[in-house]
Amino acid sequence: MRAFSEFLNAKWIWAKENDRKNDWVIFVRDFNVNKLDEKVEVKIAVDSKYYLYINGEIAVFEGGLNRESLPGCGYADETDVTRFLKTGKNRIVLKCWYWGNEGRNNVDSGKAGLLFECPKLGFYSDKSWKCLRDPASQATEGEQPSYLYGGYNIGYDARKEDIRYWNAEFDISNYENVQEYGRYGDAPWGKCIKRYTSPIEFSPVQEYPSVVKGNGEAVCNLPYAMQFTPYFKVIAKGGEKIDIRSDRYYVNGGPGDENSSYRGHRVEYICKAGSNEFEALNWIVGEKVFYSIPNSVKIIRLGYRESNYGCAILGHFFCEDAFVNRLVGKCIRTLRVCMRDNFMDCPDRERGQWIGDVSVQVPQVSYVLDKRAMFLVEKSIRDFVNLRTGDSLRGNIPGSGSIELPTQSLNALSMTGMVREYFRQTADVEILKFVFEPMVAYLKLWETNELGIVPRKAGDWWVDHLLNKDSVVLEYEWYYSALRFAAFCAEKTGIHKHDNWLRERTELIKKHFARFDTGNYYASGRVFDNNDHFKDKDRLQVVPDDRANAMAVVAGLADPDRYENIKNILMSVFNATPYMEYYVLKALFEMEYPQEAFYRMRQRYMKLVQNENTTLWEDFDILGTKNHAWSGGPLTLMFRYVAGMEYDAEKNILTIMPDLRVLHHIDCAMPINDRLVTLEADICAGEISVKLCNASNVCVRLLFYEKKSGVSSKKQFTCGEGIFEIHLPSSL
Repeated sequence: MRAFSEFLNAKWIWAKENDRKNDWVIFVRDFNVNKLDEKVEVKIAVDSKYYLYINGEIAVFEGGLNRESLPGCGYADETDVTRFLKTGKNRIVLKCWYWGNEGRNNVDSGKAGLLFECPKLGFYSDKSWKCLRDPASQATEGEQPSYLYGGYNIGYDARKEDIRYWNAEFDISNYENVQEYGRYGDAPWGKCIKRYTSPIEFSPVQEYPSVVKGNGEAVCNLPYAMQFTPYFKVIAKGGEKIDIRSDRYYVNGGPGDENSSYRGHRVEYICKAGSNEFEALNWIVGEKVFYSIPNSVKIIRLGYRESNYGCAILGHFFCEDAFVNRLVGKCIRTLRVCMRDNFMDCPDRERGQWIGDVSVQVPQVSYVLDKRAMFLVEKSIRDFVNLRTGDSLRGNIPGSGSIELPTQSLNALSMTGMVREYFRQTADVEILKFVFEPMVAYLKLWETNELGIVPRKAGDWWVDHLLNKDSVVLEYEWYYSALRFAAFCAEKTGIHKHDNWLRERTELIKKHFARFDTGNYYASGRVFDNNDHFKDKDRLQVVPDDRANAMAVVAGLADPDRYENIKNILMSVFNATPYMEYYVLKALFEMEYPQEAFYRMRQRYMKLVQNENTTLWEDFDILGTKNHAWSGGPLTLMFRYVAGMEYDAEKNILTIMPDLRVLHHIDCAMPINDRLVTLEADICAGEISVKLCNASNVCVRLLFYEKKSGVSSKKQFTCGEGIFEIHLPSSL
């Protein structure tokens, strides 16, 4: 378990009454610094968010991680603030926002509270602090955000504001004294795990690339879909209302829920007379920003501040195919906007860490983001295990009302899931030890009878949206893959007390899976509709499930003699959503049908690639959210099967085997320990040309298929650091 962040002298503080929802409180304290010759760190814990300013400069933008770390516990930030200090008098300001609500991304403690400690300078949160309940912050009128994630609209009446505390010479002695509500560890806040994910990174306020004004509205275009806070400076008569929202404010439900509409957050600002300058400190997501501004208001400046989970995009993939380039670019942008306090299925409707979506995201992380992103992967794994209910591993945590989705939980524990992919990139045996016993306990929840496993209906029965899901076969396949990964973990960790059970259960599943073999494909005779209601078995003979047959390959249960028939099904049946489409395309690549994989990918993703958005929609028919995490699987496929790049952290070996059967030019880069390995591969005029730049300390194995007398073998080159060029005949 990650270490607790202990607060030895601090008290939980807030203004009078700490159970108000949507409560903004400003804490102010003056202190002296005699000399600046040592590093100064502060520790801060809060429910729910804070913004830290020292001497008028912003030191932390949106601090505080959504709860929970363990049941009843939260997180604490530890931040170096040395560069913001000066000798003599200093002023610290903390703008704190208590939500008091929950969603699929947050658990409410029930009470507002702030904990602050700076041992180096000897001051702590206690009754010596002053505070001001922000008189201008208020609830908005009209439409309120949907219930699916925490927080509220930003409502602000500038006619009531008091911002004198920004002036370091202003005497704060008349401000309200804070109230002390308890010590570290007290209920309802509990203890705090030291935050180990990256802090939020933020840009300065910047101009929109383009703005169109008219009829009381300004439509502002962002360079791409992003997480941002809107800003403006205007001159007003006073009393005018400015409304701000993004193009992602209204969001439809996904397949099966497409007639429902969900609202995100917006800003409602009441102008004071004269100059008004305001930044709405609640991030929203979008590609366009709509300012509704009365004609009596003169616009001086409109802008935005971009903010993200703290990591950088390092990798890239380009080829001669514009469709593929645009698709991969959208995958990267979708991945980026679906990361913040946790991995999200979507930043504009739910912000839930659905664990099946995370399993699609994690391999993408390793190909294009710097190593700080892996801290967020580790957090998702620890959330998954720490916040389980008994032996049940739930599919959406942290968050209120979370449920178990058995096939998503099995996916996370499978040979293709988030834990395996994390280990592939980190060789972190400790995380395998952490997961192992809870994983085996979870697998033992499945009962068996003479027909094999009994489907686990204790959780919410969901394997995918849309029609004709062969849920029975799919559960067998995910379960089998999870058993294989458990055996893998036993080998890597040296924990062998469950070996017999794992072996017997694996053999049982493989034996009974044979009954789903129809001679042409795999089917149970039980197909389910979009609401997971059982349908007539005769439908199965008409429409076999593409997902179930693809997963037979991915899980390692399919007989290679069935590959040709499975390929034909995957080229004629199109039931999968983008979530399961990743595994369908993966199966085609693994069966060595790259041309068919590209054809299907083009057919399925065409609408998503052609539309104007820089992110990928939730569904192939342009339904649901416009930036959904589970849609980004093609990014992994292009790197892993086309560029052929696969890193083994245990051996510190990067294997590269470019496949030029469909694409004839590949230009890509993958970060290893934040240093890039770049590959340029071409096939032209009867020759394969490869240029490899290895800037890392990884050993690179460069492989090519070589055909001799009809038998495929491999030609191998081993490369250290530096630049290498290789030219080979294209007959390889």
